[in-house]
Amino acid sequence: MTTLRTLLTTFALLHASLPAVDVPMESLQGTGIWISPLPKKLDDREAPLRVTVWFDKQLLGDGEGYQRRAEEFDQTGRRELRQAVIAALKEQSEESYLAAKDDLDHLQERGVLSELQRHWIINGFSCTMRYEDVFALARIPHIRKVFLRPPPRLRRGELPEAPEIPALPPLETPDQENFPWYISKLQADRVWREFGVAGQGTLNVIHDKNFIITDHLARSVYRNPGEIEGNGIDDDGNGYIDDVHGYNFDQGQAALYTRPFDGDPKKRTILHGTSCANIVSGTGDGKGSKQCGVAPLSRWAGLINQGGIEQSVEWAIEQGADTYSMSFSRRHFGEYRSHWRKVMEHGNFCGLFFVSGAGNIARHEEFPYLMNIPQSIPNAVFAAAGVQQDLSKTDFSCVGPVEWDLEHYQDGIVQKPEVCAFNAAVPGQFPDGSMHEGLLYGNSYAGPMFCGTIALMLSADPDLLPWDLKEIITSTASDVGPAGVDYETGHGLINCYEAVKEVLHRKALRQSGE
Repeated sequence: MTTLRTLLTTFALLHASLPAVDVPMESLQGTGIWISPLPKKLDDREAPLRVTVWFDKQLLGDGEGYQRRAEEFDQTGRRELRQAVIAALKEQSEESYLAAKDDLDHLQERGVLSELQRHWIINGFSCTMRYEDVFALARIPHIRKVFLRPPPRLRRGELPEAPEIPALPPLETPDQENFPWYISKLQADRVWREFGVAGQGTLNVIHDKNFIITDHLARSVYRNPGEIEGNGIDDDGNGYIDDVHGYNFDQGQAALYTRPFDGDPKKRTILHGTSCANIVSGTGDGKGSKQCGVAPLSRWAGLINQGGIEQSVEWAIEQGADTYSMSFSRRHFGEYRSHWRKVMEHGNFCGLFFVSGAGNIARHEEFPYLMNIPQSIPNAVFAAAGVQQDLSKTDFSCVGPVEWDLEHYQDGIVQKPEVCAFNAAVPGQFPDGSMHEGLLYGNSYAGPMFCGTIALMLSADPDLLPWDLKEIITSTASDVGPAGVDYETGHGLINCYEAVKEVLHRKALRQSGE
């Protein structure tokens, strides 16, 4: 959501201090307008569709643009590149929208188009239309690609009253002894001890469905400096009221607490988002409960968004987030997979690292079961498969390779996953701080371990670029499973110590000018 105040602020900043890095846009290939096929199982052509549109100017003009522009900006620091790309994307978005505005307004006045939502992370917009009306978009200037999908099914309704978030001081130094076993297996504690790196200065966004912010998460939860909590005012002018700790886009409010937990271990899925945040940034409560975070001095924010991805990615980037953890899978996306991939490729150039578990095999599916969106996205999304504590592969973990044979992306067969972490019998922490051994199962928990590792690496070097981080994390992983890189465990088990050691080595070389 873009307000006039936000636009004016953006233009003022652009003209006041233009970034030193020049980021020209590219043109999408081809001529005319391309419209994706009507989604399967959607025979009623009178039914509303959610339509997502790309204008012709994009940061990455074709399916090979990521690698090409990575080489172009390879000598630019992540923070400088982030500032330049955000400015360029927003400027192009405004230019393209203004050229199409009169036609879009006319379609809205006629009732042909509704629920228009602009996106700057992709130069385009989403809206609701009927199939027969979609072809009217061909008459609007600069529209090049149109993706069709069923409208999202959002869970809306009355939410429970959220417990008060404890006002606890942030953790100052990691606890070097009181943590679960996966911390030492990944060698995260060795990073804290020998390098003094524990995630400080990084912000990790957790995209999930429910967050219970109790003592062991309250010390690391993000607090948006532009918002005053609970005053019902959009203080920072970004269109979202009270988005202090994150935002619930499904409900259109800041509420992250959507379901209560009654203490029954069989209902552990209610703790899904809470557990993911805890594995990344959990600090313990300072009263003896275990410190569960791989990067315990990092911060985290929660986002809930089942209906899309653009708004939440834009929110994360504008808050200065470093990682974006996604412990979910989306199936049957067809050509729409290209849109998610482009959002995350652009997000990478805006300094955001996307992380996911490899996904879990659905019930009654034949083995091997391959990865879905977002974990199947090459380069821009880092996927972690899962192993047990003894390093044997779990039988429910999705595997690679993945194939990209779409209108926009034609990579063919792509290696996935990148690495592996632990996804079976992972200890889980209840809201009261008590630990329950063997509680958590699923690649939902391998992904956050990867996310926490990236937070450690970015804490060691905030200017680390995504393509360099990928090379480091894969080259320093400890081989497990079949010899060498494979489709079950990737390059091997994450080794936090060797990864951060290599980051610091390369940083020292860069700073010395070698």
